[in-house]
Amino acid sequence: MRNRPKEARSRTDRRPLKKRPGRGERIAAVHRVEDFPGTPEPVVALVGRSNVGKSSLLNRLLGKAAARVSQTPGKTRGIYFYETQEGHRFADLPGAGYARVSKEERERWSVLAQALFRSGQVRLALRLIDSRVPDAPADRLVRAYLESLGVPTLAVATKWDKLGPRERGEARRKLEAAHGAVLPVSARSGEGIEELRREIRRRVREIEG
Repeated sequence: MRNRPKEARSRTDRRPLKKRPGRGERIAAVHRVEDFPGTPEPVVALVGRSNVGKSSLLNRLLGKAAARVSQTPGKTRGIYFYETQEGHRFADLPGAGYARVSKEERERWSVLAQALFRSGQVRLALRLIDSRVPDAPADRLVRAYLESLGVPTLAVATKWDKLGPRERGEARRKLEAAHGAVLPVSARSGEGIEELRREIRRRVREIEG
């Protein structure tokens, strides 16, 4: 039998190069512990109550409509990982304190969150707090939970555009009394977004050492 030319063999043996994910591309949708992606890059987790504006803020940080935004709370039903091309990846978690799901569903979310935070991949958690509701019990529970696991956090006050100039001073005082230093942002207007991006990069670099 005649041998194929060497050039022809090498052409068929070529493997396509794996393309690096683009900014805002979803890397993984995790609904079971075994679905977690093995990622060498540090993870920045977005956590907070349902309807706090996680998806809107995530989209603003990524600069594109990567995550689904809905007026109905509880639409994030797993942990979704996104590429940033800034040396870290975002993880969007289900909202805390959402009552209109079954007990089994809440327990499943809890198992996923615990697996993520105990994995050692999360270098920073953004604790999102609605600036109009500065001292919700669910927000205090999230803070205590992350502190108990030793996860570094950054408190971010969302929906800052909803407050007028006279309301902002009082809101900030209440937020800081309950949560320590906070960074106010607005996903709608873009206020505070660049500062938040810089702070995330700074914190991740500092923790990575």
